[in-house]
Amino acid sequence: MRSLLGRLWNNTFHLEGKFIRTSWQLFVPGKVSLEFFKGKQDRYPHPIRMFAIVMFLFLFLLNTILKQRESGGDGGLIQYETRMSGTSGDSIISHQKFSEYERLKYGAMLHDLRSDYERMPADWKTPQAEQMVDSLLLLFSSRYMLGSTGIVDSLLQGPLDSIGFGMGMGRGGFGGVQVASLDLVRYSPEEIIQRYHITHWLEKLVLRQGIKSYKNPEGFIHAGIGSLTWAILALIAGMSGILALLYGRQNRYYVEHFIFLLHFHTGGMLLLLVAILGNLFGIWGPGVIGMAAFLPIPGMYFALKRYYGQGWFKTLIKWQIYSFFYLIAFVLLFVLGMAAVFALY
Repeated sequence: MRSLLGRLWNNTFHLEGKFIRTSWQLFVPGKVSLEFFKGKQDRYPHPIRMFAIVMFLFLFLLNTILKQRESGGDGGLIQYETRMSGTSGDSIISHQKFSEYERLKYGAMLHDLRSDYERMPADWKTPQAEQMVDSLLLLFSSRYMLGSTGIVDSLLQGPLDSIGFGMGMGRGGFGGVQVASLDLVRYSPEEIIQRYHITHWLEKLVLRQGIKSYKNPEGFIHAGIGSLTWAILALIAGMSGILALLYGRQNRYYVEHFIFLLHFHTGGMLLLLVAILGNLFGIWGPGVIGMAAFLPIPGMYFALKRYYGQGWFKTLIKWQIYSFFYLIAFVLLFVLGMAAVFALY
């Protein structure tokens, strides 16, 4: 079993000496790609396998950090602490964590409790009963941070009155839908679509997925992170075509540009991975993470200079052209990727 599991580990992750050696050499712009096309492929892991390993480690770390933030009450979740005394005099601390939707749900419960009380027989609503109900509702409101004033009407006016879903494409197109907060809590997306008489397929999609992401924002974020690998591969494929046009006179194969960008992005992700790990272990501050995210921008200039071997001025011009198209492609793929995640997750 030890031999079998060891072989599985090596074949899957290829984490032996040349992986470690390649990891450090990727920090030198263009070096690994030059050596790879000089016929030294056996010294390095397969470029796609190397990229997949680094992306797996990076996404695993990113998802782990996000889950820790969610469990700790960060990232848009509200952490609430209550202290209760037991019969023995010991103090018991209770931690509660809830999202904005859960807070909205508790507000709807508060509204329903008040409405149910108002429908009680008149002779039941004595001053003592009124005071008791108000006190209970006030405690409920305080426990879930709903505010100590405006308890009865908190969901009937102000910012909690309704939630908007949609993009509003103007006259003739589909517009946004305002869903009452109480309806959002009480009904499923399909029931809301029927109650609001929504017929346009795009409005249905936006509303259905919008409600889903509103109720579970963390799930939407994790789905977006999961699509990052395919977005970067699509970006590399597209920008390889740009490099093929910029360096057309060198008569290189498309795969040469593709592997060059694959190595470069793998090195960038690895640099960011090391920066995040160092910050988690307290080796350096968060400023190093920002520096690691910025360094690939000038690093691409030196990578182009080393790999394609042209002069400094020519490389500068082509680097600027590359950066311009890279920014456009990055924004476009990010928008399309998030739209796809929104529609399918």
